[in-house]
Amino acid sequence: MAIVPDSTGAQVVRFATRCLVVLASGVMAAGFLDWQAGVLVAGLVALSYLLQATLAPRLHAPFGRGRLLRTLHQHGYHVAPCGHSRHVAVGAGGVYLLETRSWQHTFSRNGDRWMIGTLPADRVVELVSAHAAHLERSLHLAENWPGVRVTPVITTAGRLPEPVLHSGRVVVARPRQAVEHILAQPTILDPQDVAGIVRCFAA
Repeated sequence: MAIVPDSTGAQVVRFATRCLVVLASGVMAAGFLDWQAGVLVAGLVALSYLLQATLAPRLHAPFGRGRLLRTLHQHGYHVAPCGHSRHVAVGAGGVYLLETRSWQHTFSRNGDRWMIGTLPADRVVELVSAHAAHLERSLHLAENWPGVRVTPVITTAGRLPEPVLHSGRVVVARPRQAVEHILAQPTILDPQDVAGIVRCFAA
């Protein structure tokens, strides 16, 4: 259910792949130019990997889907895929259905209607709300955890008029603000409740 760090085997494969890329880059450059160019290109490619490994963790990286899920996992949430481009996160702050395909368009309001770019957002909101309601029933939340509901969260890469928007029960936010919103919620589930919901989801 949970997201786990890369295994040692995965790290070895990644290192070997990068070594092959460095070697291939050098060989190609040497073939097109000369051996000195090959050495230079191979060295630059190796340097880029080294800088990425040493500097990237220190940089303020943007929140994408992977970092959103990892951050929730690091804060004690159990995260698992739930269909195409959707994940379920269960933790102290409740149960969330994450629409992790970030929309690139700007969310805005036209009168009483939400818009994604120039298109009405009603359909997207309805679909994710229906999925959340179905998930509530399949998890038997009303029977076993009264008052606990599945909160749908739609992430967007586009501009928003406010950090976090609400359309009925649906939360709309950029990935970073979505994480902050979830982590700011009061505790409504203890560890036993979280484990019980996770077991229901896995069943």
